[in-house]
Amino acid sequence: MSSRRIVFVCHTAAGESLRSAQAIAKLDNVTLLGISQGPVSDVFSEMRSVSDVHDVEQLIAAVKTFGRVNKIVTSQETLLLPVAEANEALGLAAMSSETVKRTLDKSQLKATLKRAGIKTPHARLVTSAADAQSFASEVGFPIIIKPVGGSGALTTFQIRDEQQLARAAHLIQPSPTHPVIAEAFVLGEEMCFDTITVAGEPQYYSLCHYNPPIIYALENPGRQWQCVMPRNIDNYIYQDFIAQGLAAVRALNVCDAMTHMEGFQNRGGPAGFIDATLRPAGSRSAPMFGFACDVDPYRVWARVMVDGCFDGPLERKYEVGTIFLRGLGSGVVGRVDGVDTVYEKIDDLLVEVHWPKLGAPKSPTYTGDGFITIRHADGGVVRNALELIERTIKITYSSSNPESPTPLAERLRNYKSLNKPAWEATL
Repeated sequence: MSSRRIVFVCHTAAGESLRSAQAIAKLDNVTLLGISQGPVSDVFSEMRSVSDVHDVEQLIAAVKTFGRVNKIVTSQETLLLPVAEANEALGLAAMSSETVKRTLDKSQLKATLKRAGIKTPHARLVTSAADAQSFASEVGFPIIIKPVGGSGALTTFQIRDEQQLARAAHLIQPSPTHPVIAEAFVLGEEMCFDTITVAGEPQYYSLCHYNPPIIYALENPGRQWQCVMPRNIDNYIYQDFIAQGLAAVRALNVCDAMTHMEGFQNRGGPAGFIDATLRPAGSRSAPMFGFACDVDPYRVWARVMVDGCFDGPLERKYEVGTIFLRGLGSGVVGRVDGVDTVYEKIDDLLVEVHWPKLGAPKSPTYTGDGFITIRHADGGVVRNALELIERTIKITYSSSNPESPTPLAERLRNYKSLNKPAWEATL
């Protein structure tokens, strides 16, 4: 039987992308080919460099130089659409561009979920400052302004009054060619819902709690954000949220994918899903899934994307939590206090630790300058340990002055730039 020739596309073969590529290379009967903008990596049998991996024509031209190929895949959200379009142009069986668009385009996502009877916050596609003002007048402040596409929350803004709205509209400049989403603010606990889906049917699912909600973490740079993946999700409090999540994945008709959705739940039940993607979850959620079930999450992803298979069922053996380390101040990381105490008190719970690097510039993101991941079969032990870390670890920067007087204004000024966690390139 001839080898399956799989093309993996990434910006640079490092970190999460490298581990995803390595997982594909280890599958049976696979020859792994690569396309990137970065340096050559020996994980690939052959590799092509392009100036822009988001350019579909460059991808198509590079793939053609490999001769026969079976499929093009990626694990990076911004590359999902160009990869899907390249697969279609070359007649390769893979996830369609329409599937990608209706999931990643937030206006299409909301329309799809609404037709399926799934809750989403009231929202509108905004093409002018007047549109934004009209929406705010209709639903009242605060409102959320976010891009139509893209991942992460650095360009998601909570707008509390007309003055902030006017500033946001001036800097973002929504237009018919560059619209944004205006969304009603939702009170509640922010959670994510992740699935392993094969042939459009979820085979496995998990939840994570975000503490605090991401928008709050963005606006409070001293708060160390936490993500907790509970072991027991059969509790009745999750039933409606899970049911809505499963229905959403089925409505999106994603075929073979690891999916990630974010939404809110309050005392009345699910308060609406706000975002979705077709890749393993970020913010360390994919490794957390691996720690929870004692599996290699990258192999699970590779099996789904290349083989269209799921090696289940899986048992949730542990509750897993990650806390992202940061503090108030600016400049570079000068000192990290409390490290010895953490090792002394909870060393047996630690499964992955990445301490802030001394001398490194302070990260602008809520995922901070480092992280600690812990696990235990008892969720109470995990929560207590996270509280201990939050109380104990203190980061001192070269300047005690805040990075900017108003985090909202800083993020608005850098609206078009992309930011990554400071630790991502080193993992």
